[in-house]
Amino acid sequence: MFCDNIGAGVGELKAGSNDGTSGWTFTWTKWDSGTGTFAIPIPSVDTSSESILTNLPDGLYKVEATNGVNSFNDQAWVLNNSNMNPSILVTLNCVGVNVKSSFTSVVLNYIDIDSGDPADVVSGDDIVFRLKRDNEDEFLRATYVGNEVSFIDEEPFLGEKGYSISVKDQYGCVFYSDVVASETYSINAEFTFDPVVGEAPLEVKFDIVDSDNIENFEWFIYQDFDRIKDAVTLEDSLLVDGIVTDKDLVAYTYLHPGNYFVKLIASSENMDGVCIDEYYLKDKGTPIVVDTSLVQVPNVFTPNGDGRNDIFRVKSQSLKSFSGTIINRWGRVVFSWKNPDEGWNGKIHGKWATPGTYFYVITATGREEQKKKYTKKGSFMLIRK
Repeated sequence: MFCDNIGAGVGELKAGSNDGTSGWTFTWTKWDSGTGTFAIPIPSVDTSSESILTNLPDGLYKVEATNGVNSFNDQAWVLNNSNMNPSILVTLNCVGVNVKSSFTSVVLNYIDIDSGDPADVVSGDDIVFRLKRDNEDEFLRATYVGNEVSFIDEEPFLGEKGYSISVKDQYGCVFYSDVVASETYSINAEFTFDPVVGEAPLEVKFDIVDSDNIENFEWFIYQDFDRIKDAVTLEDSLLVDGIVTDKDLVAYTYLHPGNYFVKLIASSENMDGVCIDEYYLKDKGTPIVVDTSLVQVPNVFTPNGDGRNDIFRVKSQSLKSFSGTIINRWGRVVFSWKNPDEGWNGKIHGKWATPGTYFYVITATGREEQKKKYTKKGSFMLIRK
């Protein structure tokens, strides 16, 4: 079996002596179905040790060889696998570039000379279509179903790209369609954001995954989703900034704790109308989480230089103001601080404080829209081992 992409007959047979000796003569004939004999002589290109036939059409061929002492004969079918190249049809819509292709494979068969019965050539794998885009080796792939296959290239891109179909048939031969150039209407409103979680005020940066072909960008910055439940209109559900119509929404700062969703609606006009794509964090189940304010005070403090719990530090987040004071059991202030990230190292005037009970007074204000105020008083143990 020979892969014949041009349909001109490309079969080739070669006969040679088994031991590589010279002095052989070769005689080729072709089977004549009318007489039932090898009656058609075939010219060949010979040397003293081998003989070659080229550009053979389909048929059964026989060779007889002799060197005057020994002789042999053999026969082989030549089958040229010649098909029409696959068709290719390209259409556009907002989903992407739609490519359809059809291909009708040829079933190769031959005649069993002994019985006179036809027999099919044993085939290998299923027929496989491959869609190639520009210089990519293989863009999309599909096995043969019926005699038509469809592909959709949903990826946005600028300008034009060349599409072509290759088909590997059941005998392993590959046939190629013409190359068709096409633009695309496809757009993708998907975006990423960072960070996902943080303390107020939280600056969140947005990045569009692929802005190719998008002409208009509408950003919807929603309020905390618990408030959206009571919203009457779209404007009620949005933050005070409303709708931002700008491709370059680089960042947005959330001032108050809550769980927030963002929606991007992208659109683009084309000769067939307008394409629109939407990406909404609520549909993805991934809100932006701005943590609420928090103040937690430890009840044990061990400043012994082992690197663990050596600083009396308040755990806090999302605070607008903070003030802390530590008092010993005689009512004397031994330490005070304004930065919640700092704390007491267990020393008074450079000397280690006496182990025992100490008292704290913490006042703080959160960043919530309705200010959350903290006043915490209590005691803790200073332990030094």
